[in-house]
Amino acid sequence: MQDTLSKPKFKMELKKEYGKLREEYNLPSFEDINDEFEISVIDLEKINSLPRAILRVMYNKMGIFLQYVEPVINPSPQGLHAFIEVENTTNDEKKEIFTFYKDLSHKYHKAYALELVEDKNAVIKEIKNIWGYWGKVSSDFKKISEIIIKSWEREKEKEKVDTIG
Repeated sequence: MQDTLSKPKFKMELKKEYGKLREEYNLPSFEDINDEFEISVIDLEKINSLPRAILRVMYNKMGIFLQYVEPVINPSPQGLHAFIEVENTTNDEKKEIFTFYKDLSHKYHKAYALELVEDKNAVIKEIKNIWGYWGKVSSDFKKISEIIIKSWEREKEKEKVDTIG
Protein backbone atom coordinates (compact mmCIF):
# COMPACT_ATOMS: atom_id res chain seq x y z
CA MET A 1 0.00 0.00 0.00
CA GLN A 2 2.85 2.38 0.80
CA ASP A 3 4.33 1.97 -2.71
CA THR A 4 1.02 3.04 -4.22
CA LEU A 5 0.90 6.16 -2.05
CA SER A 6 4.52 7.13 -2.74
CA LYS A 7 4.27 6.91 -6.55
CA PRO A 8 2.66 10.35 -6.97
CA LYS A 9 5.38 11.79 -4.70
CA PHE A 10 8.14 10.23 -6.85
CA LYS A 11 6.44 11.50 -10.01
CA MET A 12 6.18 15.00 -8.56
CA GLU A 13 9.88 14.95 -7.64
CA LEU A 14 10.76 13.71 -11.11
CA LYS A 15 8.57 16.37 -12.68
CA LYS A 16 10.28 19.03 -10.56
CA GLU A 17 13.78 17.84 -11.52
CA TYR A 18 12.78 17.56 -15.16
CA GLY A 19 11.36 21.09 -14.96
CA LYS A 20 14.81 22.37 -13.99
CA LEU A 21 16.34 20.62 -17.01
CA ARG A 22 13.57 21.86 -19.24
CA GLU A 23 14.10 25.44 -18.20
CA GLU A 24 17.87 25.29 -18.57
CA TYR A 25 17.95 23.37 -21.88
CA ASN A 26 14.62 24.22 -23.54
CA LEU A 27 13.31 20.66 -23.50
CA PRO A 28 9.72 19.64 -24.31
CA SER A 29 7.15 19.68 -21.52
CA PHE A 30 7.17 16.81 -19.05
CA GLU A 31 3.68 15.81 -20.18
CA ASP A 32 4.65 15.70 -23.86
CA ILE A 33 7.82 13.66 -23.40
CA ASN A 34 6.11 11.43 -20.85
CA ASP A 35 3.21 10.76 -23.24
CA GLU A 36 5.66 9.53 -25.88
CA PHE A 37 8.31 7.81 -23.77
CA GLU A 38 6.82 7.23 -20.30
CA ILE A 39 9.73 8.83 -18.48
CA SER A 40 7.63 8.80 -15.31
CA VAL A 41 9.00 5.29 -14.70
CA ILE A 42 12.37 6.82 -13.79
CA ASP A 43 13.16 6.46 -10.11
CA LEU A 44 15.37 9.38 -9.08
CA GLU A 45 16.76 7.37 -6.17
CA LYS A 46 18.16 4.73 -8.54
CA ILE A 47 19.91 6.91 -11.11
CA ASN A 48 23.06 9.02 -11.25
CA SER A 49 22.01 11.29 -14.10
CA LEU A 50 18.48 12.31 -15.07
CA PRO A 51 19.44 13.23 -18.64
CA ARG A 52 21.08 9.83 -19.21
CA ALA A 53 18.07 8.08 -17.63
CA ILE A 54 15.73 9.96 -19.98
CA LEU A 55 17.91 9.07 -22.96
CA ARG A 56 17.90 5.42 -21.81
CA VAL A 57 14.09 5.38 -21.75
CA MET A 58 14.05 6.92 -25.23
CA TYR A 59 16.46 4.46 -26.82
CA ASN A 60 14.74 1.56 -25.09
CA LYS A 61 11.55 2.49 -26.96
CA MET A 62 13.57 2.57 -30.18
CA GLY A 63 14.80 -0.92 -29.35
CA ILE A 64 11.24 -2.15 -28.88
CA PHE A 65 10.33 -0.80 -32.32
CA LEU A 66 13.38 -2.50 -33.85
CA GLN A 67 12.57 -5.83 -32.22
CA TYR A 68 9.03 -5.62 -33.55
CA VAL A 69 10.03 -5.21 -37.20
CA GLU A 70 13.23 -7.28 -37.34
CA PRO A 71 11.55 -10.69 -37.83
CA VAL A 72 10.03 -9.45 -41.10
CA ILE A 73 13.41 -8.52 -42.58
CA ASN A 74 15.53 -11.16 -40.84
CA PRO A 75 13.32 -14.16 -40.11
CA SER A 76 14.49 -17.05 -37.97
CA PRO A 77 14.24 -20.35 -39.85
CA GLN A 78 12.55 -21.90 -36.81
CA GLY A 79 10.07 -19.07 -36.30
CA LEU A 80 6.59 -19.71 -37.65
CA HIS A 81 5.49 -16.24 -36.59
CA ALA A 82 8.11 -14.50 -38.74
CA PHE A 83 7.58 -16.98 -41.57
CA ILE A 84 3.91 -16.02 -41.83
CA GLU A 85 4.75 -12.32 -41.82
CA VAL A 86 7.47 -12.72 -44.47
CA GLU A 87 5.29 -14.92 -46.69
CA ASN A 88 2.49 -12.37 -46.64
CA THR A 89 4.53 -9.19 -47.11
CA THR A 90 5.32 -7.84 -50.57
CA ASN A 91 8.88 -7.03 -51.65
CA ASP A 92 8.03 -3.32 -51.69
CA GLU A 93 6.69 -3.56 -48.14
CA LYS A 94 9.85 -5.40 -47.04
CA LYS A 95 11.98 -2.64 -48.60
CA GLU A 96 9.98 -0.01 -46.72
CA ILE A 97 10.38 -1.91 -43.46
CA PHE A 98 14.12 -2.39 -44.07
CA THR A 99 14.62 1.31 -44.79
CA PHE A 100 12.84 2.17 -41.53
CA TYR A 101 14.92 -0.45 -39.69
CA LYS A 102 18.25 0.86 -40.98
CA ASP A 103 17.40 4.47 -40.19
CA LEU A 104 16.15 3.72 -36.69
CA SER A 105 19.08 1.37 -35.99
CA HIS A 106 21.52 4.16 -36.77
CA LYS A 107 19.66 6.52 -34.44
CA TYR A 108 19.44 3.84 -31.75
CA HIS A 109 23.18 3.14 -31.79
CA LYS A 110 24.00 6.85 -31.80
CA ALA A 111 21.87 7.35 -28.69
CA TYR A 112 23.10 4.15 -27.01
CA ALA A 113 26.75 5.17 -27.50
CA LEU A 114 26.13 8.16 -25.23
CA GLU A 115 25.64 5.73 -22.34
CA LEU A 116 29.40 5.92 -21.85
CA VAL A 117 29.63 9.69 -22.09
CA GLU A 118 29.79 11.89 -19.02
CA ASP A 119 29.04 15.02 -21.07
CA LYS A 120 25.63 16.23 -19.91
CA ASN A 121 25.37 18.67 -22.82
CA ALA A 122 25.92 15.89 -25.39
CA VAL A 123 23.23 13.77 -23.74
CA ILE A 124 20.77 16.68 -23.65
CA LYS A 125 21.56 17.47 -27.30
CA GLU A 126 20.69 13.87 -28.24
CA ILE A 127 17.45 13.97 -26.23
CA LYS A 128 16.46 17.09 -28.19
CA ASN A 129 17.58 15.44 -31.44
CA ILE A 130 15.44 12.35 -30.80
CA TRP A 131 12.49 14.52 -29.81
CA GLY A 132 12.89 16.43 -33.06
CA TYR A 133 12.57 13.39 -35.30
CA TRP A 134 10.33 11.24 -33.09
CA GLY A 135 7.09 12.35 -34.75
CA LYS A 136 8.30 10.92 -38.08
CA VAL A 137 9.58 7.71 -36.44
CA SER A 138 6.26 7.24 -34.69
CA SER A 139 4.31 7.91 -37.88
CA ASP A 140 6.51 5.54 -39.91
CA PHE A 141 6.19 2.88 -37.22
CA LYS A 142 2.41 3.09 -37.42
CA LYS A 143 2.62 2.50 -41.18
CA ILE A 144 4.99 -0.44 -40.65
CA SER A 145 2.64 -1.89 -38.02
CA GLU A 146 -0.22 -1.65 -40.51
CA ILE A 147 1.85 -3.56 -43.07
CA ILE A 148 2.54 -6.32 -40.56
CA ILE A 149 -1.11 -6.46 -39.49
CA LYS A 150 -2.07 -6.67 -43.18
CA SER A 151 0.28 -9.65 -43.58
CA TRP A 152 -1.71 -11.49 -40.92
CA GLU A 153 -4.98 -10.55 -42.62
CA ARG A 154 -3.59 -11.99 -45.87
CA GLU A 155 -2.77 -15.19 -44.00
CA LYS A 156 -6.31 -15.40 -42.67
CA GLU A 157 -7.64 -14.92 -46.22
CA LYS A 158 -5.46 -17.82 -47.42
CA GLU A 159 -6.93 -19.98 -44.67
CA LYS A 160 -10.44 -19.15 -45.88
CA VAL A 161 -9.49 -20.08 -49.46
CA ASP A 162 -7.84 -23.30 -48.27
CA THR A 163 -10.93 -24.18 -46.23
CA ILE A 164 -13.29 -23.49 -49.13
CA GLY A 165 -11.09 -25.18 -51.74
